[in-house]
Order: sequence, then C-alpha cells, then structure tokens
Amino acid sequence: MRMAIPHELVTELQAAGYYPQLAGTMIVESLFGETIESHFVHIDTHVDLDSIHRHVTAFAITPTRLLIAHVDDDPAPRPLGQPPRAMTSSEAVELSEISTVLIGRTFEKPAAFEPGQDPVEVSLTLGWGSTTRIDTFPETCADPQCDADHGYGGSLLSEDLTLRVSAQAEGPEAVSRAQTFALDLRRASFRAVHGSR
Repeated sequence: MRMAIPHELVTELQAAGYYPQLAGTMIVESLFGETIESHFVHIDTHVDLDSIHRHVTAFAITPTRLLIAHVDDDPAPRPLGQPPRAMTSSEAVELSEISTVLIGRTFEKPAAFEPGQDPVEVSLTLGWGSTTRIDTFPETCADPQCDADHGYGGSLLSEDLTLRVSAQAEGPEAVSRAQTFALDLRRASFRAVHGSR
C-alpha cells in the first residue's frame, strides 16, 4: 500500500486486517498536503448469534485537524454467493472546534501506582458539537413522604465519538498507543485554542 501517510500507520492498518486500503485512502483524501503528527487505529468486532461484524476506525492528527476514517460491514443482506460490501465514512474536525477530550483510564492495584505505570484500559470520549446527548432524571426532595411532582433535571452532553481499548481484549500495546494518542489529541486541541505555550 503506497500512500502519503506514515509507515507506522500503514502497518497498523494492515495489522488490523480489515480493508486497510479503504481506510488509508480516506485518510489520504483528507490530508490536503498536511502531515500526520499522531495516529491511532481501532478495530472492533461484534459477534451475534449468526454473524460476525467488524469495523475499523483510523484517527490522524494533523497540525490543524482531527481526521477520522471509518470502515464498516454493510448491514444489508447479500444474495448467496455475492461478495461482502463495506461502507465508509470520513470526517475532518478542526482542532479548535473540539470541546471535549475526555480520557478515562483503569489501573490495577491503584495503591501501588507509580508514575509511568500503564493503565489496563483507556476510554476516549470526544465532542465537537455534532452530536449531543441529553440525560434526564426525575427530581426528588429530601422528604421521603413527599409524592409531589418535582419535575425533571438533567444534563446536556456533547459526545460525538467514544472508544474503549482494553488490555484484555486488544493487548497492552494497544492500550499504550491509545493513551499516547489521546494525550497527543488533548495537547493539539489545547494548542489550537490557546496557541503554542
């Protein structure tokens, strides 16, 4: 696969083993001459009773944008003997538009934690205003005998993309790469808003 993307990204797409040319081509189409400063490839597999569904998401940080290329199985049934089809989507998000870079990490034996210790799981939630989730709940008061309607409370959350990488499922190297990418993205987003400090 000859592309204008870093060799490490090409290798990770090939290692994911799920239509690497498609995901790589979508990243290349979105570069517009920029360089890739950091990247991450996430493969996810779901097993149903009668089928296996896979999809891959490739992330790339350029000096100005976060590029996201996604390849998924086409869910439409195919006639017997027909080859499978894949659906693709790509998005380019200005780094200055990213409002949320939430990094969640799970550590084993937290009482013995030392700086530099790798987590066993990393989750990354990104928000840039494309998708908003509303969580609501009924309001209550402190009186246990009260049966009045106190209305509803809630929160409005920007949650455009969430991914989770686990050492048990993907291996410790994938967790380490996910953490590095998440921190790179947080740094790039901060610099895009506040300038290089």
